[in-house]
Amino acid sequence: MTGVVVCSVAAGRARLTVPWVRARPGSAGLADERLTGIEGFRALRIFPRTGSVVIWVAPDRLDVDRLVAALEEPPPASAPAAPTRCGPDSSTGEVARLVVGGAVLALVALRRLLRRPRLALGSSGLLGAVTVFTGLPFFRGALRALRGRSSPGTDTLVTAATVISLVLRENVVALTVLWLLNIGEFLQTLTLRRTRRAIEELLTIGEERVWLVRDGTETEVAIEDVEPQDVVAVYEHHRIPVDGHAVSGEALVDQAAVTGEALPVYARAGSHVYAGTVVTSGSLQVRATSVGRDTTVGRIIGRVEEAQADRAPIQTVATRFTQRFVPVSFALAALTYLLTRDARRAMTMLLIACPCAAGLATPTAISAAIGNGARRGTLIKGGTHLEGVGRVTAVVFDKTGTLTFGRPLVTSVVTLGDRFTADQVLSLAASGELHARHPLAQAIVARTEEQHLHVPIHQACEVVLGMGMRAELDGTRLLVGSPALLRRHGVELTEEARDWTQRLRGGGETVICLARDEDLIGMLGVSDAVRAGAGTVVGQLRDLGVSRLVLLTGDAPETAQVVADALGITEVHAHALPEGKLQLIRDLQAEGHTVAMVGDGTNDAPALALADIGITMGEHSSHVALETADIALAGNDLRQVAAVVELSRHTLRVVRQNYGLAIGVNLLGLLAGAGGSMNPVLAALLHNTSSIAVVGNSARLVNHTPHLPRESDGVLKAAPLEDRRVH
Repeated sequence: MTGVVVCSVAAGRARLTVPWVRARPGSAGLADERLTGIEGFRALRIFPRTGSVVIWVAPDRLDVDRLVAALEEPPPASAPAAPTRCGPDSSTGEVARLVVGGAVLALVALRRLLRRPRLALGSSGLLGAVTVFTGLPFFRGALRALRGRSSPGTDTLVTAATVISLVLRENVVALTVLWLLNIGEFLQTLTLRRTRRAIEELLTIGEERVWLVRDGTETEVAIEDVEPQDVVAVYEHHRIPVDGHAVSGEALVDQAAVTGEALPVYARAGSHVYAGTVVTSGSLQVRATSVGRDTTVGRIIGRVEEAQADRAPIQTVATRFTQRFVPVSFALAALTYLLTRDARRAMTMLLIACPCAAGLATPTAISAAIGNGARRGTLIKGGTHLEGVGRVTAVVFDKTGTLTFGRPLVTSVVTLGDRFTADQVLSLAASGELHARHPLAQAIVARTEEQHLHVPIHQACEVVLGMGMRAELDGTRLLVGSPALLRRHGVELTEEARDWTQRLRGGGETVICLARDEDLIGMLGVSDAVRAGAGTVVGQLRDLGVSRLVLLTGDAPETAQVVADALGITEVHAHALPEGKLQLIRDLQAEGHTVAMVGDGTNDAPALALADIGITMGEHSSHVALETADIALAGNDLRQVAAVVELSRHTLRVVRQNYGLAIGVNLLGLLAGAGGSMNPVLAALLHNTSSIAVVGNSARLVNHTPHLPRESDGVLKAAPLEDRRVH
């Protein structure tokens, strides 16, 4: 019994799970060699961590049984590794159709420009042959519809129009339409083949060699050789290669990639740590509980792939129009022939009914809207996604890096007593933290630089891991850190200080205490500050009819609730790992919502993939989030989330107007054609008129300006320090 599992089969594409690919990733490339000899094979992509193999084959030659048989037997242990192909290159046929069709059209245009005689019969035959060659993909689609393998659609209508055009000797018209349609298909292929490229590259542990600890000795080994219960040593600025528990050492660990927490966490013996997270300071020895594909990062890869496979397709305006209009067009042409017995009249009617203008209705509007978004730093990866975002009824926001800055900022300065001002407290705290690498310390130093404050240079300093810094400044001792650091050195918090600690923590801020010798002189509040314009954006989405707004984060509930309260979001889900985010999206979709997910991190990738529309924002978005999302915002302007929803809805209105124009003109032509007062020349003129009207209407989208809050609303600013400053 074979272990190869067929996960999905689509036109020209099959996804298989091959156990030996997962068990022996170094030999995964041998799958390429086995498939090369199969007729129609084009390319494949291998995901060693999940054992998935995606194979592209010519649609009419897809034989799943042969693919399974080729990959069933695992390679011998001595088999060397071999490189794999990255994905489906654009087929030679697609490029050839574009080149040949374009060259012939250029030649025809040149002859007409030079006023040469019309094409001779032989040349006309050659033009017809090129037209047939260029339209092969559409003819195959029409053939599948005739065989009952798919419903009649654009392929059927294009094929019928092409055949009629060839019969009526309108070869140039047919070739032009087919060539333009082929360009659209080619560009779509180029976009789609990149959607998973970054998954196995970015969702990776990042360490090929690790330090394995056995009998007190560290040995460098390949990461594939690490097994559960092994102990690995991890040092500063290295990624943890396994999921597990720390058995010794102390370290600050940046877990943002997995949990979404903005601030590093303190890890010591007994702490649970995740593969792919980074030790920012200190060192750990970690006993592995999960390795490879079984780690949290490995499961994220699988969730992304599953989510993209499970995702329901959005039915576009063009698809719905085609499904309804194509049968009607054929029925009217057939009825005309039955009543008049005039084949030419019936073919002329079908040529009129072939919605050239309707075919332009969606792509011209979508292209103009995508260009509009690009000018404002919004990359929309396809017309389907632009249409889909306009139907969104629920928006799920990741907190860290989306609604907040994703990095700690000093948001409060509290002075205790009258001897020191707020600026002096900030300067002394920065002196103690001057040479620390902790993100909280860097936030304090950065704030003094922003306010152009003088920072005295300390004479000596010591890091107290997990607590803060101890420094010597002009014969005095400075303690900068948590209340636990002060208690450790005999400095007790006053009643006033305890009250402020509670108030600051209640506001979602991390408390940094400053003591000079034995006196507590001040406190700082540091938090991942909310973008000041985020509340306006949330309100604008409500005004646009988005009925469900959700805040989703891996942070603690208290921190999440502070952000939600500031923005007016009532639904909060905290402590959410990637699996939890994925389940929330599924639950919202099960309730009937069209869901948009807005996030920027690796841990958001599965939810971005499963959501009806995935939106990633920020110049610091992870590569995998950018690749997985359907819409990418180049900057940190949260206003563009609401802007793209508004742009989509305006675009859909223009598309409907275009269809109204196209259908209206076609209806007049059909009536005229049925009465016998329309010939092919007038039909072509009618086509051009309606097409020009549609293109002109779509062009209005190029200069459309979505309503946005003013720049002065402070979209990119944090709350000012003065809000909590005490003198």
